[in-house]
Amino acid sequence: MRSTRFQPDPLDHALIDFNSGSQPFHAAAVGIILNESYSGCALVFRTTETLKQGQIIRVQVGRLGMMSAQIIWAQVLEENLLKVGLEFLD
Repeated sequence: MRSTRFQPDPLDHALIDFNSGSQPFHAAAVGIILNESYSGCALVFRTTETLKQGQIIRVQVGRLGMMSAQIIWAQVLEENLLKVGLEFLD
């Protein structure tokens, strides 16, 4: 079931760590938040990482703390520019 989406606060952004392990959080990319819900969000960001559906990453979205998230879908917009849908796991 799809959750209600809402617009992010102006100037909010997401920090993305492509590692899901126990290492300290290390932002490897900064994303634009397209929309948010209580269960996830959609982001656009530039990366050279190969990401796939089902992959677990860590994100810090807006003023929220760091949390694990699963990539539900990913769309290549142009070379090294991705649009992804994330489901929060924490």
